Amino acid sequence: MDDRMEPEISPEETSTPPEAAEAPPEAPQPPDELEQLRAEKAELEDRNLRLMAEFGNFRNRTAKEKESIYGDAVADTLRGLLPVLDNLQRALESPCTDEEYKKGVELIYKGLWDVLAGQGVEEIAEAGVPFDPNLHNAVMHVEDDSLGKNTVAQVLQKGYRIGGKILRYAMVQAAN
Repeated sequence: MDDRMEPEISPEETSTPPEAAEAPPEAPQPPDELEQLRAEKAELEDRNLRLMAEFGNFRNRTAKEKESIYGDAVADTLRGLLPVLDNLQRALESPCTDEEYKKGVELIYKGLWDVLAGQGVEEIAEAGVPFDPNLHNAVMHVEDDSLGKNTVAQVLQKGYRIGGKILRYAMVQAAN
């Protein structure tokens, strides 16, 4: 056997030095820099919250606009058909000697009115009801003791509405 002995190594020598085993601890940041980073973080969080709220408002506003666009388009289309309805009504009220012709105009009027009523269009055309500026457009005034104060005396042109939206105000003569 070999008489040579291996040198004894102490456990302290076998362990790695602490500098190599661990990363050096970060140096404590000065208080000013730490406060600056906290303020920047708070500012970024605030900006993020504001952007999220702004986007939520944008999304809600866009949804409402989409809903109203359809209703406005329907109302505009129906409003465009009202003069045709008026002309057919005038044709029915004018004297006509040809009964078949008059019957044809009546059928066209009824068909158009059925389409409008199917869409939810309602007439605003009653004499004797209280005058309402939200429904009526007073173009004439008459003093009549047989009618009450602020009463519709005569409907000069029918008005129409769909739901709560006025397509056309009724043109009326108001009394007293």
